[in-house]
Amino acid sequence: MAAHTMAAAVMPRAALPADAPAIAHVYVESWRTTYRGRLPDAYLDTMDVGDYTERWALTLSDPKRRSIVLVAEEDDRVVGFASCGRDRDADTRHQGELYAIYLLREAQGRGHGRALIERSAAALAERSITSMVVWVLRDNAPARGFYERMGGVRLRERPLDLGAGIGAIEVAYLWTDLRAGLIPDR
Repeated sequence: MAAHTMAAAVMPRAALPADAPAIAHVYVESWRTTYRGRLPDAYLDTMDVGDYTERWALTLSDPKRRSIVLVAEEDDRVVGFASCGRDRDADTRHQGELYAIYLLREAQGRGHGRALIERSAAALAERSITSMVVWVLRDNAPARGFYERMGGVRLRERPLDLGAGIGAIEVAYLWTDLRAGLIPDR
């Protein structure tokens, strides 16, 4: 158990193409545990790890490296990941975006989320991206609280269309200066 209490001291590493199946597993399991009761069970139950493995394999094999993907590990097993890069919206208030951050439920509360966000912010800053936004479902109060504790400021809301008539409202949290508090001194 002692190794788990030191998670905050463990630096996330860059994801490799071989990590695609583990990232897909974390993604699907995180959606199922986090959004159960918030999104229809039928939608969550039909999420396929194989489909997401293919998607992540393409992302991780992108020769242009448009997105940065990091993984958090415990006992040599991927328990979480984050993906970030240039903002996908035309909003001039931010340059970068944390596209995704997910942890298996059993790995939460051990510092992995903080480490993934801090390392994502540092990776963006290395690309001269100085601000970052993350989108989260409005009904996901634990994640919203986490982003607020990390210094994110609520920016705006928008509808999210998941297809098949399934929708939700998501909220953006903004960090206007990644170097001011989000990136720890190393």
